[in-house]
Amino acid sequence: MKKKKNDSTTTSPGSLLRWSLAVLLVLLAAFLIFVYGYLPQKVAQAIAARALVRQALNQTPADDGFKYQDVSFNTPEGIALKGWWMPAAKKGKVKGTIILSHGVFHNRQQVLSRAEFLVQGGYQVLLFDLQGQGESGDSPLSGGLLESRDFNAAYDYLSGEHKLKEPVVFFGFSLGAISALRAGQAHPEEVQAVIADSPLPNLKAYISRRSKGGIFSFLPGFLGRCLSAYDARTGLSLTEKDLDLAPVVEQITAFPVLYITGQKDDLARSEEVEKLFTLTPAPHRRLVFIPDAGHEQTYSQYPIVYKREVFEFLDDLRAGFPKAKDPGAAH
Repeated sequence: MKKKKNDSTTTSPGSLLRWSLAVLLVLLAAFLIFVYGYLPQKVAQAIAARALVRQALNQTPADDGFKYQDVSFNTPEGIALKGWWMPAAKKGKVKGTIILSHGVFHNRQQVLSRAEFLVQGGYQVLLFDLQGQGESGDSPLSGGLLESRDFNAAYDYLSGEHKLKEPVVFFGFSLGAISALRAGQAHPEEVQAVIADSPLPNLKAYISRRSKGGIFSFLPGFLGRCLSAYDARTGLSLTEKDLDLAPVVEQITAFPVLYITGQKDDLARSEEVEKLFTLTPAPHRRLVFIPDAGHEQTYSQYPIVYKREVFEFLDDLRAGFPKAKDPGAAH
């Protein structure tokens, strides 16, 4: 006699399909919660926490034989900014005034070597810590939006002290470069040129390359979720559009701009800096590529090349760009 099959142990194709779909839906829901809920919070937390860690100064210009003065001045919002005033080393007429600042999570010491070669070249330099960093007063990191006001505050301070000598140049590295470009665009009457070394183009450039959520940056809405989580932690109200540098440089028409980029920069990539350069309708814009240089190596990799290009730009600025170079020239 044949045994009957037990129907209770038989799984129909329809049941298996429904079970598989249920599992997939659970996994999808878990993935979405992780990517759009948990991970943005962790990204925001990591950035906000790192911004609270101040790097201490362990060097001054005097260690390298340069004269300097400790200075302090305030932003319009009352944030105290700390810096060094470095007079020109050469006797005679001062060639101009450079207002210089550093990159994110650093302090003015990061760009001290740049200040020193400028001072040796006859320029006076105000080198300062951006708000929320170094020895300056507390402020949440804003990707250059608030920090740009620091350059204008520095200009106002020097103007009040009757120390400004034209041409006045805003010079920044990384976050400092973003801030310098924004400051010049907002107040073109204050500046005769901007030197932007390794500026990041937007929020995605940082999140995708320097955060735990980098691999998900391509997903729609992910960057916005990270920014919303960061805003909630800091009390800011930033949007992705606020941190996009392209619309800013597209409005720079009143003064020359020198862009500098390292060809092996994995953060502010050369092709992105070149795009900012292309979008900038400034008179006498220039772009300098530093071979084999990573993000923090544009000066250290080839200092002779770096100084030559900066001084050539400044010399042409002082002379009104008599060499009549192509305004879109790239080196």
